Amino acid sequence: MSTENKAGLNALLTPEESVLVLIDHQPFQFANLNSHEPTMVVNNVIGLAKAAEVFDVPTILTTVLEERGGLLVQGLQDVFPEQKPINRTFINSWEDERAGSGA
Repeated sequence: MSTENKAGLNALLTPEESVLVLIDHQPFQFANLNSHEPTMVVNNVIGLAKAAEVFDVPTILTTVLEERGGLLVQGLQDVFPEQKPINRTFINSWEDERAGSGA
């Protein structure tokens, strides 16, 4: 990653300078979602994941308490079939070193 100051088109993010972290897209997480329609949220995150795949943006998938909360929604796992999500026990993703906190 470059540390030089950038301006104009050179200031835009590139796939090489990006990472996508998709946190806990599990069915139980949508059970009490009232702010947005759950199907819309799932469809949007799958679309985002597909765009990340096309542009080779590194993507991290996480779940929390997979044994109780379930696996990732199938459509999202289908985008990254070989990737095993990081199954956390911490509720806060950033407290888990494997999810990128470096703590």
